[in-house]
Formats: sequence, structure tokens, C-alpha cells
Amino acid sequence: MNLRAFTSIVSLVTLAILANGSIHPQIIMSTVSMVGSSTDPPATLQIWSPDLHSSNITSTSLFPVGSTFIVGLNVTNAGALGGFDITLNYGLGGVASSTVPIVVDSATLAGGLFDPSQHFADPNCSILTARGDVIPVLNRIRYAVAVVGGCTVAGTGRLLTLTFTVINLGVTFIDIVLTDSSGHRVSTIVSGAPTIASIPFQPISARFQNVPGIPPVAQFSYSPTAPVKADNITLTGVESYDPDNSSTFGKGISKYLWIFSEGTVGSGMNQTHEFLYNRLFPIAGNFSVTLVVWDVDNLLPDRMTKVISVTPGIGQSSSFNWSGYAISSVPGGITDVKGSWIVPGIEGSCGSSEEHSSFWVGIDGLRSPTVEQTGTDSACINGNATYFAWYEFFPRNSHVIHAMNVKPGDVIFAEVSLSQGRFNATLADITTGASFTKLLKQKSEQASSAEWIAEAPSSSNGILPLANFGSVTFGQYYTGMSSTCYATVDGAAGPIGSFGSKAQQITMIARDFTVKAQPSKLSADESSFSVQWLYGGP
Repeated sequence: MNLRAFTSIVSLVTLAILANGSIHPQIIMSTVSMVGSSTDPPATLQIWSPDLHSSNITSTSLFPVGSTFIVGLNVTNAGALGGFDITLNYGLGGVASSTVPIVVDSATLAGGLFDPSQHFADPNCSILTARGDVIPVLNRIRYAVAVVGGCTVAGTGRLLTLTFTVINLGVTFIDIVLTDSSGHRVSTIVSGAPTIASIPFQPISARFQNVPGIPPVAQFSYSPTAPVKADNITLTGVESYDPDNSSTFGKGISKYLWIFSEGTVGSGMNQTHEFLYNRLFPIAGNFSVTLVVWDVDNLLPDRMTKVISVTPGIGQSSSFNWSGYAISSVPGGITDVKGSWIVPGIEGSCGSSEEHSSFWVGIDGLRSPTVEQTGTDSACINGNATYFAWYEFFPRNSHVIHAMNVKPGDVIFAEVSLSQGRFNATLADITTGASFTKLLKQKSEQASSAEWIAEAPSSSNGILPLANFGSVTFGQYYTGMSSTCYATVDGAAGPIGSFGSKAQQITMIARDFTVKAQPSKLSADESSFSVQWLYGGP
């Protein structure tokens, strides 16, 4: 069978931190823990403010135009702090609004943990305000503060005190976010240099409202709940409702606006969305999705934001002679691969030409000069359907296993393992009880990939026509053999799909790009799949 090696031709990130009130003692917002130093307990940032999230404001008397109120940013459960970097945004968070009802007049460190007037025991230490910007025109304030001289601030208490003035009637959201020095990413409150968190902007809905009416409740869900790159994600806001109109989901809502963190928006109760780079290429990562809804009777807004984690998932590639799945790793990373399949029969009658379809599991061949593999063949030879078992340690020649007589419908188990520099290939016909084992040492092996493949094998004249096998099924879902198709990669054993982006789905194509054999998606247990014959080639 000669070469069975793979031939490839294709081969403001922020955290919202919101809490509660100085006018009303009830704590109404949530808190988010921030990472401290490696030895310090985590710090928790809170905001004590008026009851901005209340839904029972029915008059303008609480916050009349021209009045002021105080918001205090406080840290609790903290260890030693070396500083903080905070941005406050207010407004509808990307939603156009004709009026902004509040504006920040001032921000001060006075009386807080980082009061510049305080004196440290070490005279070399002092408070440095690296940034203290109040920008009403942008509805934003930025504060970056550090302790210089190697000292830290211990304890809990006020970080920053903000004074708001009410300038209009209306509704707005307020977000407190932690940022880096550019204002674009999340950093933590730490005793040393800030570090970057791995999740995007996730505001918690705090609101200021000084107009009558009870706001709606924004809620949404999405599926699949664990999406991978290139998945179309279905989102629905049907659970949103207006409590003073109807408690029924989807009732009392006049408008839906979806805001996706990679820069796109949508409208309507339901959305189907794929996260793309430059709106062209599927990407993986952590993305925020915000749903803003308005009620029917008062046109008041509410919003919900969730972070959706999109994993890299399984890659896609094409080959002139392989179809199935492979896992790649560093050299020496693959030490075992197990597989099972049901021997497919040749469909239709055989012609005069010789055609082969091989089914196997193995180590190497994806990006290496050797392949250690064993499997079965469904072929047309001299006009007859022929079935046999074989093994190969390429670049050595392949060998037919004459002691095994396989036939269509037989359940096959195969395993190739590497131990102490030697490969052990085992093939067993579970239906008949026959088995075979070969132990051999390779030269120049890499042990850097594992494969479960349907192949068009090669002769001295090139790739042979792919015999029509109809379809072949691999894995425990079809064969009933547990822990197949599994691999051991970097010491961890698991099914194909458990290795995420290390795995790739391989489609066999002809030289004119006609698809010859197409693998299915993996089963729910991430171990099983089928390959469908489509075209003989070559």
C-alpha cells in the first residue's frame, strides 16, 4: 500500500463592577472579586450609591433636575493594594440617547485609602495620581492611582468619591470598569503591576431613572451553550418582559437591540450570530453580548449582558488521500491511539480497475516522515470485492495479516501505542475473535499525531481510485466498544473532540477539488463519526 502519509493542500475589554447606595442602605448591586497579589486575598470593588436599580420610582421628586448625589467606590475584603485603574461610563452603553440625565461633576480621592495627603511610615512612599480625568462630554471619568516607593495600602474603604448632578429627566446605565493604562482592557487591583483579565466588557445593569414608570426586565438565552468557532449561535430574548404590563415572557416589549462585542448589532427578539474577525473569518475567544429592551408603555430600557466563550474547536483541512480525524501534538506527545469501526462492504459491482478503501488508526504521518498504523481494506481486485487486514510501519512496506479473515459487518478494534521507543500495533476482529499484534522499533518517528482515517491508498503510480464503501462508522457510539476512538496526548487520555483545537477534521478531495469522502461531525460524546464515500477519483 506504500505511502499512507497525509497530503495536505489546505491545511474595551473590561469588567463591570457595580454595587450599592449611600442614600439608601440596602445593597442592591452585585460585587466582582478582583485578583490581589499571589499572597493576598482577593479584593472586591463596590459602589455605594442611591438605589439606582430600583423599579418603583414613580415621580421626579427623588432626583429633580439640578439636584446632586454621591457615588462612592469602595474596596472590601482586600489585602495590600498598590493602586487601581478605573473607568466610569454612563449613558446607554452604546445605545443612542437624545438626553443624558446625569453628569459627573467631580471625583476625589480625599478621605479614602489613596488620599494623597496621607503620610506613610516610609518617607520615600507617596500617592501618585497618574490619571484623573473627568470628561463630561464623553460621559466618562478615568482614574489611575499608584503608591510609589514600594509601599502598599492595606485595609478596606473608599477608593474614589464621585459627585453627580442631575441635568435632565430620563434613564441611563452606569458602569464602573477596570482598565489598563490605555483604557481598553481589564486590569486587576493588585499589589504590583496590573495584569490583564481574559474576559471582555460585561456591564451589570445599574440604572439612574428620574421619570415615572417601571422598567422592563431584559433576559436572554443562547444555544449551543458551549459553542465552537464557526458555530451559528441562536439567541432569543423571548424571556424579557415588562412587569407593569405583563409577567408573561415576551409581553410588553416594544423593541430589542443586540450589541455584539466584535462590533455588530442586530434587532428583533431573536438573533442568529457567528463571531467573525473583520466580519469575514470565524474566530474563537470570549465575547460579550448585550440585549437592550424597551417597554411598550413608558419606552423605558433595561439590558442584560452575558459573556459567551467560543472555543477554537476542531480545525478543518483537506487531503488527496485521507478522510477522518487527526490530533496533532508536540514530538513525543502521542503515546497511544485506539479506534474501532465496522468493516464496510463494497457497494455495487466491481469493475476491471483496481480500487481500494483503507480504514485504520495510527500514530504519525500528519507532519512526519513515518506512519505506524493498522487497519482493514475494502477493495475491488480483479473484478471482485475483497476484504483483508493489514499493518504498516512506513516507510517500510505494508503487510497483509493472513491470519485474519475480515468481512463486511465485522467490528474491528485497533490500537497503536508507543513505549520505551517501540511501537506496538494491535488489530482484533471482535466479531470472530481473531487478533494480531506487531512490535517494532521505528527510525525518525516523531509521535506527534494520532489518526482515525478512511484512505485512498497509493501504489507506485500514485493514489489509487477510492472504492465505493458507501459509509463507514468509527467509534464507540457505533461499535459499542468503550474508550474508542481515544488517544493519549501529553499524558492525558480522551476522545477525539476533547482535545479541542489540536484535533482536525479531514475531507478527502480530488485534484479538481471534487469531494471524494466526507467525515461527519463528532457524536455528542466526541468520540464517534462516520465517513461518506462520494466520488472514486483518482
